[in-house]
Amino acid sequence: MNPPTSTSDGAAPAPLPTRVRRVDHLSFTVGDIDRSAAFYGRFGFEPYKRYTSAGPEVDEGADIENADMDIQWLQHPLGGPMLELIRYVHHDAGRSAHNSKVGAAHLCFCVEDVNAAFGALVSDGVEPLSDPHEDEFGVRWVYLRDPDGNSVELIQDPPE
Repeated sequence: MNPPTSTSDGAAPAPLPTRVRRVDHLSFTVGDIDRSAAFYGRFGFEPYKRYTSAGPEVDEGADIENADMDIQWLQHPLGGPMLELIRYVHHDAGRSAHNSKVGAAHLCFCVEDVNAAFGALVSDGVEPLSDPHEDEFGVRWVYLRDPDGNSVELIQDPPE
């Protein structure tokens, strides 16, 4: 069931009855934990903890039968949300949605030099979606694909 976006009189729904403390993590389903951890390691993420999660509660919570998961948590030395990589042990990994499809998401990294990061990643075989662009505000940006086809955006702040 989708949550309401407004009440019957058109007003926005009431805020949560509790305070959000932080954005905790982002999660990607991956086909190969080690390959994905190495990719995100290029952006400074470091292994935090790895474990297997399995059992009836996991099946119910994930809404998947035999949802046994190999899970790798990555943290960044700059702080911020952690990155959770999940591989479903008993299920084939499918590809993520195209950027234009509802439900698609991407992770964005602000880098000092988009062209340098782009060149290094592409020379190592990372799939670009285009060459870098610059928007009307002077922000340089480009999209690439991680090893599982998830969109990763690189942006560079405009000159001051």
